[in-house]
Amino acid sequence: MRRLFSLFLSIAIVLASLQSGTKQVFSFQKETPEEVIEKYLNAVISNDYQAAYAFISDNNKEIREWLEFLNFVTSIAPEKLISTIHLAHSLTRHQIVQIDLTGDGTAVINVESITPDMEKVLEITHSEDEIKSLYDNGSLPLKQKQGTFVLGKENNLWKIKQMEGASGDSASKIAMDLAGKLLSKEESLKLDNEIRNYQNKKK
Repeated sequence: MRRLFSLFLSIAIVLASLQSGTKQVFSFQKETPEEVIEKYLNAVISNDYQAAYAFISDNNKEIREWLEFLNFVTSIAPEKLISTIHLAHSLTRHQIVQIDLTGDGTAVINVESITPDMEKVLEITHSEDEIKSLYDNGSLPLKQKQGTFVLGKENNLWKIKQMEGASGDSASKIAMDLAGKLLSKEESLKLDNEIRNYQNKKK
């Protein structure tokens, strides 16, 4: 009797595990295009480029290479630059304003992004505390952009196929472009050389 009970218990545990696993897979597969975009943008804002990578179509090398590049830069850049990138991301806001599902299985999502105008910000101050204070007071220079994401299904999962205009990497791109204002000449040259070596290896 005990053996029979143990057998039933084991079967129940296995069935429960399988049911749980099926629910998780089904739930993941039912992610809407809107949820995919929100998770992608949140991943980039959190500087988790590897997580963001998972939402990009296998056929879009450009976005994947950009995320790989961001991941590389944040692994070698001086803390001053990285900290500014993180701050710019933390002050960036995105809002989905329109979703269109086409008949060919494509989803087009328009996103409105508000991000710090880092070029103007750094003309005012380089202090992160002062930048935060300006943001809290509503006086931080900001930029508003419209972006479009095109998604399609790959293996039953929505993936980002194209991205135009504003995107989650815009704030970090601006900060990187202004590295000369944030870093010493020696640091800028060193970073520039490492980036060039990285890009040459990718060719």
